[in-house]
Amino acid sequence: MNFMRKNLVLSALSGILLSIPFIIPHTGLIMLFAFVPLLWLEHSFTVNGKKGCWTYYALTFVIWNLLTVFWICYSTFWGGVFAVLGNSFQMFVIFAVFRRAKKWFLKKGKNDIWAYIFLALLWVAWEFFYFDAEISFPWLVLGNGFATNVSLVQWYEVTGVLGGSLWIWMINLILLFMFRQKITTRRIILLVVVVFVPVTLSIIRFFTYKEPDRPVQIVIVQPNIDPWKEKYSVMSQAEQDKKILTLARKRIDSSTRYVIAPETSVHEIILGNYFSSSSVLLYKQLVEEYPGTAFIFGANTIGFYPASSKKPTPSARRYQDRWYEVYNSALQLDSSDRVQIYHKSKLVVGSEKMPYINLFPFIEKLSLNLGGTTGTLGTQKERTVFSRTDNGEATGVAICYESVYGEFFTGYVKNGANFMTVITNDGWWRNTPGYRQHVSYASLRAIETRRSIAHSANTGTSALINQKGVRLVQTEWWVPTSIKGTLNLNDSITPYVKYGDYLGWVSVVLMAILGLYSMICALPLRKRA
Repeated sequence: MNFMRKNLVLSALSGILLSIPFIIPHTGLIMLFAFVPLLWLEHSFTVNGKKGCWTYYALTFVIWNLLTVFWICYSTFWGGVFAVLGNSFQMFVIFAVFRRAKKWFLKKGKNDIWAYIFLALLWVAWEFFYFDAEISFPWLVLGNGFATNVSLVQWYEVTGVLGGSLWIWMINLILLFMFRQKITTRRIILLVVVVFVPVTLSIIRFFTYKEPDRPVQIVIVQPNIDPWKEKYSVMSQAEQDKKILTLARKRIDSSTRYVIAPETSVHEIILGNYFSSSSVLLYKQLVEEYPGTAFIFGANTIGFYPASSKKPTPSARRYQDRWYEVYNSALQLDSSDRVQIYHKSKLVVGSEKMPYINLFPFIEKLSLNLGGTTGTLGTQKERTVFSRTDNGEATGVAICYESVYGEFFTGYVKNGANFMTVITNDGWWRNTPGYRQHVSYASLRAIETRRSIAHSANTGTSALINQKGVRLVQTEWWVPTSIKGTLNLNDSITPYVKYGDYLGWVSVVLMAILGLYSMICALPLRKRA
């Protein structure tokens, strides 16, 4: 096999290995050696003094992104293309910077292990900053690769998914150096310790963790209303309400504490007075029939600002002499007259949010129309928690994409949520890995926060997830149904909830120290007289 063909095989192999854990359940351990072919390829270019490995980097990352997030193209073709190429480009840049750093270290006579440490830190730092970037799509954070292997990563309650990313890099680099150099007993012991100590501790934690005995009975509704053919065109809101309520009544009883319906269950925009909406009135009737029950559902809402000539926020829209915001919201109704509301704040770029509109207002016109409202939506700073006054129950509601963001998700817990809800509409992606990945990421949020999660999808997979990330009950794809089960409340705070993505900050600091060390080493030494 010639040099080029061998490198093509190695590059493609890494891309495929990185993809498998995201599309085939229970294969997360593949992540522990998925980078080795690509790293070996890069090493061979260094040893042979050849140039041009950039193409192979690009091939690896395009394959990885294409195989795992191609499903975005079902909702928007060009958005999917941008996601694949944009994400691949960022990963490519990381390896390009690493390649430059490695050449510099070798030129200065330093051990190239520092360059590989720099690579691992740079990757984790990039994932960390990507969570809060203006254009953010952290779907393929390395630590997410264990989303269907929850028994192996119970220690995410301490580190979050960035701990998984760091673990993956450590083992990939240990394996690379074992292949590059002589395999010794000491190196084998190091590998065994780094692999099996976290796994063993996690399995022990998995089987010994006991949830507080504070059960609440929950009904989840999956109406399965096709977002392409029914939800925003053929089926009226009244018909959708009837379907949701019929499915809810099949499961609800006097012991039910919550009925949860998916994102934008009410797609007709609700103005100001929520009880002016016929849908809200119908849902209110249900909780009056069952006074111990609260109803959580998604809706499109509008909020007005006082009359002003100045635009109050970049996402505000004008109607006559007033400004208003459109929100993708979650509402909770109970037997009282209050309506609790939360506005989605991590928005999907392209459909719910156009980036940099404060700098380039014309970009707003390029917003995609996926049914319902278009243009950049309004957000809120704090994570609202829906409370119950009778027994201390409190839930945060993450809307769709928000459940991908670990530290963001902890905001609900810090504000008092003792269990969590995720409402979503995953039908845009059809029967692809997209909705399966989405519900599996909720399992990681359950581990990080030790909060039970009720995951309600319009289409996709709805599930009741316990505090160990295990799905206790779940629905099938493309089936209108409702499920009922019991989840436990928890008020304890995990280290991850308390400290967030501290590993991201550690990576940034260590990378800065390594960069400073490199600059100091680069200074010319003056000869003493």
